[in-house]
Amino acid sequence: MELKKLQFNRYRFSIRTQNLLGQLKHKTGLGANVLARYAFCLSLKDPSIPNPEEYDEKGMEILPSVLFGENENIYLALMIDRLNKDGLDPEEFLHRMTRAHLNRGASALFPRIHDLSDFSDIIQQEIK
Repeated sequence: MELKKLQFNRYRFSIRTQNLLGQLKHKTGLGANVLARYAFCLSLKDPSIPNPEEYDEKGMEILPSVLFGENENIYLALMIDRLNKDGLDPEEFLHRMTRAHLNRGASALFPRIHDLSDFSDIIQQEIK
């Protein structure tokens, strides 16, 4: 059996996530893609499994090359690892769960950021 080469797809944020990322961009000056990367990692660190059905697909669309930049393969490996830990087939769940992690992560990140300097505090907390 030949495995398909897994790749990220275009992702559409929920309206709520789009708004949260827009507000965070205003507070920090960071682009939505950079903020979404950090949010994605926060969600991956949370041991619970997000529910993809909680998030609409009415927000902005982003390409994986913009979202993850030159480190797309690293983020893909992290996502596949997480799917395996959750007992989910990567070929079946990659896109749905990536979108869920992106959206859930934005909700987790938003209350923790008031300005750019808050990232330093969050990084220190996450290292512990």
